Amino acid sequence: MEFQSSLRAVCADELFKSACEWGFPMKYALCVLAGLLLMPDKSEGQDPKVRSEAVQLLERANGASMSPNLPNLERTDVFRVLDTSSPVREGTFTREVIQGAGRREEATFGDYHALNVFTKAGVNTVRTSELRPPEVETVMRLTPIYLVSFADDDVIHAIVDRVGANGQKTRCIEFDTIRGQRVENNEICVDAANGTFVSQKIGNLLAEYSEYFAFAGELVPGKINYSRDGVHRLEITQTIVELKDATENVLAAPPNASMRVWCKTFKRAIGQSMPQPKEGNGGRDIDVAIRGIIGSDGRVHQAVVQSAERADLGMEALALVQQWVFAPAVCNGQPNEEEATFVVHFHGR
Repeated sequence: MEFQSSLRAVCADELFKSACEWGFPMKYALCVLAGLLLMPDKSEGQDPKVRSEAVQLLERANGASMSPNLPNLERTDVFRVLDTSSPVREGTFTREVIQGAGRREEATFGDYHALNVFTKAGVNTVRTSELRPPEVETVMRLTPIYLVSFADDDVIHAIVDRVGANGQKTRCIEFDTIRGQRVENNEICVDAANGTFVSQKIGNLLAEYSEYFAFAGELVPGKINYSRDGVHRLEITQTIVELKDATENVLAAPPNASMRVWCKTFKRAIGQSMPQPKEGNGGRDIDVAIRGIIGSDGRVHQAVVQSAERADLGMEALALVQQWVFAPAVCNGQPNEEEATFVVHFHGR
């Protein structure tokens, strides 16, 4: 079992990390593992020159989409969720950033709506649910762009030249990520001309970037396509404009908002009882990601399946996580709710 958490009343440093707008991890940590093989010798296929070139390609791609000096800005993401079992659903996410002061975020998708204003004093929020829908969570993770770097134990096999979907020349890095006895077969492609990310295939997940535009010294994708298990799941159209006449109204508290304070000190929730799934007989190893809120009572509330290769294992993982018990998170010396992602490991299933 693994879980990653985000305190509901978070450390004050988080405000300014996010206020820079590109507050995304440089090292990927994806939940679903697919294409499982026998673990190879880590040294096999590791050419130091190839690895050095691959690292330089990723650094160039990351740098191409990182501004040296972001102004006040407004970013708008319009997304379409593609699901063969239901009609196409649309949603929006906007972020207005006043550099050094705070930001305003608003998300709308179906019945879900949230408006959050982050300032030095804390977060003023109005929301229909404490937990974002999985689709909104994915949009926020992918935008404005998902920056990545290699882990020390990633095995770089080759760098190959290919022609991209739009006819551009690309350089594609083929590598494996080793997690215990499991291996992900991955590929990241970058534009040979401007160095930007073209695609990131990590396990069974694929993000594709196109229609880049320039903003404040960086290149930002205007369109992002996201697929899982070879099925197109999500389309995102993205714009960013400078806020030249930003006023205090941007950071004004919404009507009827509740106030969340920043944690000056905190301790994450600690697991006390976490039943695990039964082992299978000779099947595959599969991980399922569940998101939920660890309440001040130590129980997991509002749990949803964030990603699951198989629907039946998703439901089994969901039922298990709802049984888990934690010592709750502590913020400023008081029990506190904590949003978390739980990764349930199925062995031989």
